[in-house]
Formats: sequence, C-alpha cells, structure tokens
Amino acid sequence: MPQGFPFTAPLSRAWRRLGRQIRGLLQRSGTLNGQPLNKASLLVIVLVDLVLLVNIFSGMAAIAEWPLSPQQAFPCQAEWSLYREGNNDRLERDLAILRRAIPRRAPGEPQASAPEPGVRAGALEASRDHLGRVAPICLDFAGHQDLIAAQPELRQRQRELDVAETEITTLEQGNAAIRSQYDSSLLEQIAGQPASKAIQEVPASQARRQIEANNARIGALRTEVVTLSQQLLEASESQSFLTFLNRSGGYEAMERAFARAQFWAPSQRLLLQGLFLMPLVLLSLLIHRHALRRGHGLLALVSWHLLVISLIPLLLKLAEAAQIGLIFELLLAVVRAIAGNLRFLVSYLYLLAVPLVGFALIKLLQTLVFNPRLQAAERVQRGRCLHCARKLPSGGRHCPHCGYAQFRECVHCHEPTHRHLPYCSRCGAAQLEVAPSPP
Repeated sequence: MPQGFPFTAPLSRAWRRLGRQIRGLLQRSGTLNGQPLNKASLLVIVLVDLVLLVNIFSGMAAIAEWPLSPQQAFPCQAEWSLYREGNNDRLERDLAILRRAIPRRAPGEPQASAPEPGVRAGALEASRDHLGRVAPICLDFAGHQDLIAAQPELRQRQRELDVAETEITTLEQGNAAIRSQYDSSLLEQIAGQPASKAIQEVPASQARRQIEANNARIGALRTEVVTLSQQLLEASESQSFLTFLNRSGGYEAMERAFARAQFWAPSQRLLLQGLFLMPLVLLSLLIHRHALRRGHGLLALVSWHLLVISLIPLLLKLAEAAQIGLIFELLLAVVRAIAGNLRFLVSYLYLLAVPLVGFALIKLLQTLVFNPRLQAAERVQRGRCLHCARKLPSGGRHCPHCGYAQFRECVHCHEPTHRHLPYCSRCGAAQLEVAPSPP
C-alpha cells in the first residue's frame, strides 16, 4: 500500500495491535504461573478443550430442540396444504385425505389388542416437555382424523378398497405381460411346441380370451371401487371432516400462523443458544478474574480455556444471526426499498457491516475484558508484566519476556510510575492515560 495513503498508519497500528492480542491470547493459553506448559500438559489442555467444545455444542443442539419446530406446532400444515393445493380433481382429493386418515394394516397383520394412540394424542405427546404448544386448529384437524379412524365400517371400506385396487393392479399387469409375450407364444404355437414344454404361461390361442376375462373383472372391480368410495365419502364423519377442511378462513389463518412460526423459529433458536452460552462466558470470566486476584494459576488457566471455548460458538452464533431471521429481513427490506429485488446487494451490506460490528466488538472486549487499566493493579501486586503477565525480576523496568516498559514518567513529579495505574506511586498525582507504546 502506498506510504501516502491516508489509512496506512491507522491500519498498520490496528494490525500490530491485533497481532499483539493474538500473541497474548496464545501465550495466556499456554502458560501456568508465567511458565510455559510442557508438552504433556499442553496435550491434556487440548483434550480438555475438545471435551468442553463437544459438550457445549451438544448442549446448544439440545436447547435448540426445546422449542417446538413449526412442523411440530402445526402438524396438519403439510397434509392440509396437499389437500388444498392439489392439482387433481376435488373428489379425488376428498377421497385421498379421508383414506390417509384411516390407518392401514399389512396383509396378514393381526388386529392390535389395545387401541392405538390417535393422531391428536400423538401430536400432544410430541409436544410434551417442549417450549410452545400445538396449534388448536391442528388439534381439531387431528380430532376429525381420529373420529374417522375409529369407525369400524369405514375401516372395513378402506380394507375392501385396498383389496380391490390391488387386484386391479395385478390384473392390469397380467394383461401387459400377456401382450408382451404374445409374439413368443404365437411362434411356439406355429412351431408345434407341446404345452408341457411351452415357455410362455398363456398360449397364443387363449391370450385374447384371458385378456377379455381380465378386463371384465377389472370393470367389475372399478364399479366396486366407485361404490365403496361413495360410501366412504357419504359417511357423516367424513362429511364433517370435509366441511372443516373447506371452512372459510381456517386454512388461511393456519398458513399465516405457520409462516410466522417459520420466520421466528431460527431467531428463537439462536436466542436460546445465546442464553445457554452467556452464563458459561460470564461464569468463566468471573472465575478467571478471581483466580488471578488470588494467585490460583491452575484455576486461572482452566477458566481461561473455558472462556475461550465458550466464546467460539458464541461468535459463530452471532455471525449466523446476521444471515437469518429478523436482521436479514430488515437488510433485505432496505435493499428492496433502494434498489428493487436485487438480493445480491445484501452481501455488500454485510461486507460493510460485519467489519464495523467486529471492530466494535473488539473495542468492547478491550474496554470490559482485556482493559490494561483493569488488569494493571493485580499484575503490579503480583510482580508480573503489565503486558504479558509473566513474572518480572525484582526491580525490573522492562519485561525480559516481551520487552514491555513497565514504567512511565509522572505528569506531575516526572518520576517513574507504573503504566495504566490511575495515580503516581511517588506523589499521588492523577495520571492521564496515554496509548501504550509497543514493546
């Protein structure tokens, strides 16, 4: 970058400051009482960090499943949408949703000795020990389904329909096989192949009669299917369910509520995960400061690692929050208001906003967590470097580990006094804080 560029000096200072902070973080993570950890201790620390990280992410995943998902809160949405938005005939859609309400048993499966739990009971059971509740309109939907499934005559109609449709499919497949094999069976007949040695099941002479018989049976079965379907549709429980499905405004209200739940669900999960992480961050920070004040090196090291491990997923969730939910929709609304439907411009807004938020976060951490003035008092009392926190030799004016100057000139008496402390140790005059010099 050219030397005359106006942002060269600030960027260079920010880059050096970031480098010092990273080196400080790594140094603090690998030292105990100012002494570097040996390889075995470092391995133990790495294993502890991995266990902590796995458990934190497991806890975040568990708390994200605590609130009901939109699909759990509105279990009828998919079924109702399929019924309302289907492209097939209205009568076919009515029949399909009624038949899906009746549970099927596999051929030969015995009747259950105890009554199976209904759809409504299943929805309520799925919501137990979760945050939120199932939408009342979907409980009404499930209640109608349970009422239909509880009628023995309707279950019988369902079984008869299944048997008839299965037989129709089998006969149609048989007709297709006869037609595909007709040429081969005709050649066998011309060649005088004995029936006992014939490869094809239906001889050519009987193919037409067999197909006609199958078609006649298919016609009778189709008539039976129509009759059974009509009986299923005309049942009072079926009519009550269909009236509920086509009631004015019911479906639209459910869809609006489902859309709202989908919109807020990601933000709700992120909020709960953030609330899960914040106590870990605050507790580890308090323990770390207490351990530094009391000189408990091992506790300070462990709490420091817990703080760093807790901040990693927290920062990831903050980055994720900018990509979904309310923040993204607000940015998208701004883009649409300014430039129409050019969604890619949101990326440019993020490229501008993310560094600003990052710098603001760094400034906040520097002020509240890593503030040299807050750390200076305890480090001076323990005889440690104001910059790297390693042990200083008695009377040392510069740190032998990082070279940082421990003293500066008092603004009043011009005698040496500790950096970052608010008052001079010689004359007691208040000191003006100045930017720290590089080591």
